[in-house]
Amino acid sequence: MDIAFAGGFKKLEVKAPCCGANTSLNDLRYVWPAAFGRFALEALNPDNSDPTEEQERELSHRLGAPLRKILVRL
Repeated sequence: MDIAFAGGFKKLEVKAPCCGANTSLNDLRYVWPAAFGRFALEALNPDNSDPTEEQERELSHRLGAPLRKILVRL
């Protein structure tokens, strides 16, 4: 998005950083909150439906990277 902005949005073709697919910024559909990523962590049928802030901080610390929680709608 930054590169397209710097070029005055004249070139909208991009390679998605998450999967390497070629696409256009016009074709992207954002459902908020949204994120680009190279991998996802998923919890299938967790015992609790929403982790606490402390659990999220601990997971982020153990992974050594900031995390963003995106809830999936099925």
